[in-house]
Amino acid sequence: MPEYVDPKNLELLFSPAMIGKKEAPNRFASQPMEGNDGENGGAVSERTLERYRSLARGAWGITVVEAISVTSDALARNNGLVINRKNLDSFKRLVDEFKKIHPEGILLFQISHAGRKAGPLSRKAGMYDDGSEGLEILSEKRVEEIRRNIVEGVNLSAEAGADGVDFKLCHGYLGSEILRPANQRNDKWGGSYENRTRFLFSSLQELKALHGHTDFIIGSRISMYEGIRGGCGTVAGDSVLEDLTEMKRLIAGMAEAGMDYLNVSAGIPGYTSEITRPTNQSRWFYLHHFRYCREAREVSGNMSLIGSAYTILKEESLSYGEENVKNGLMDFIGYGRQSFADPLFPAKILNGEPVNYCTACSGCTKLMIRQVNDGCVIFDSYYREMLKSTSKR
Repeated sequence: MPEYVDPKNLELLFSPAMIGKKEAPNRFASQPMEGNDGENGGAVSERTLERYRSLARGAWGITVVEAISVTSDALARNNGLVINRKNLDSFKRLVDEFKKIHPEGILLFQISHAGRKAGPLSRKAGMYDDGSEGLEILSEKRVEEIRRNIVEGVNLSAEAGADGVDFKLCHGYLGSEILRPANQRNDKWGGSYENRTRFLFSSLQELKALHGHTDFIIGSRISMYEGIRGGCGTVAGDSVLEDLTEMKRLIAGMAEAGMDYLNVSAGIPGYTSEITRPTNQSRWFYLHHFRYCREAREVSGNMSLIGSAYTILKEESLSYGEENVKNGLMDFIGYGRQSFADPLFPAKILNGEPVNYCTACSGCTKLMIRQVNDGCVIFDSYYREMLKSTSKR
């Protein structure tokens, strides 16, 4: 296989495209990857800044800042980022540093609450009881408080200077759990489809009232199918069978509510991991992601679509991406682990330089599980040494 691809064959991938009311310079999207390197209660650290400076030098069309929690007691990573008034200046600095290098790049903040995916130093909290040990079932009042925290997190993101936000509804975090058919709680947050989508659509109504007259971008990453009983994309609360009818209804509702983009994903890391991020042995799961984008496109209206699972295809991802954009399947192609392996990826392709392609070794996943700084253990010596030094934990 060649080490690089001639950019002359990637005319569409290097063409600009609209996302909301703003123009991204190309079709490459760096998807949110948690580096677990925040400091002082979730503020942006120097290591965090350097990661995003590198992505800026890579000239990605869209860069999404990882799972930023709206509360300090619900972090998936012990050193995860937290957006609040106290940490706001550090997020302003992140935006400033990024834009100095790549002013035309679109920078989005992913706003989240970890829910039952919270790490060992946080409280695991969920919408319904499934027998999980140590799980706090959130009260109706507490869910509303979290919803208000998320609205405030979006407003702080705008104040920090971000181009927009990703309303996280994927990968087993609280936003996706609320949507599940398995969420049959007996209050306004569960049971019917209308109740299970209230959290999202009531928040969108508020946010559009505040930001709809501006060019601030509001979108979401969703798991079309989670692969668990009663999960998103299943036929019923007690079924594991895939049925995308309700998810397509959700996407149509997002479009009607004025959301600007949809980042199409699937699965739950740690539970149905290979659906989310295919490994070398399960690489064919990327075909499901292409199918999910096709299904989403049918009902997505004017929303831009970002596809996922391209990392596993290495250099082949570029020709597939060009083809998918040409055929209207999606507008942007998203990379997660590849942005760890080589944050300069798009710039290197454009300049005809060899690329460090992700080997899907799962080293970054091991670091994530160990709750230490996370990055590529193959191409970055810092993380390679981190993996070795924590091997006995």
